[in-house]
Amino acid sequence: MERQAKLYGGIVIGASLIAIGLYFFWAPSDLAAGGVSGLSIVIKALIPSIPLGVIIFVLDMIMFIIGFVALGKSFGAKSLICSITVSTIMTLLEWIWPNWQPISEDQLILLLFGGLFIAMGQAIVFNLEASSGGTDIIAKIMTRYMPLNIGTALMIADMIVVLLATMVFGLEKGLYAALGVIVVTQLIDYMIAGFNVQKYVIIVSSNEQKANEINEYILKVLERGTTLYKAEGGYSGEEKSIITTVIGRKEFLELKKQLMHVDRLAFMMVQNIHEVIGEGF
Repeated sequence: MERQAKLYGGIVIGASLIAIGLYFFWAPSDLAAGGVSGLSIVIKALIPSIPLGVIIFVLDMIMFIIGFVALGKSFGAKSLICSITVSTIMTLLEWIWPNWQPISEDQLILLLFGGLFIAMGQAIVFNLEASSGGTDIIAKIMTRYMPLNIGTALMIADMIVVLLATMVFGLEKGLYAALGVIVVTQLIDYMIAGFNVQKYVIIVSSNEQKANEINEYILKVLERGTTLYKAEGGYSGEEKSIITTVIGRKEFLELKKQLMHVDRLAFMMVQNIHEVIGEGF
């Protein structure tokens, strides 16, 4: 129950960030940088009487049906919550701050800050195996059947919307929209990689007893696996005990403190790795 609450709470947070980026930065400046949100901005310009939140909701429902059929019930249910949250918050923002005007005349500032909010929101949602709806679902389907990462697939799907934006708003806005797609997709890949960062740790100790104590701490306290090696120091000729493990960032901080307490002379090397496949991960 608690896990489900955290899952859907994360989706709501991600959806809220997407809505903020759209309403306060992109929509007032006609920056239709891909996705259902971009397509909705184009439709809103053609039919101003329809609220933006309503347009997003209708288009998302169409894409949701596609995602439900192609990606399964779990993906569809989580994506539905995200889509409803985005459209609901957009509608509330239109009611609270109607006819919101751009906070800057600089299109690049609006593009970058709006893209930052949207990329953060989408990265959170994607990391929870959901989607914010729209072309995100198309991109998710593409990554399942084609050798593409999520950012590249999203870029391909979104460029179609950029072409429509160019036709409606002109070449300059279309170029800004294309830049927005590139910025957001790159940020999404970077942020998702950051969510999944693990630490590959190599500990070299010349004291077998202390090495065993460190190994026991990793196994029993951190509950992570280890691999043990015996080696010889190239300079000293002494026998060395080597421990390798893969742990999360929080666990790494705990291990670092424990290592300083148990064996201050131990040598530790650390690398960031972005994908781990196997038991426990």
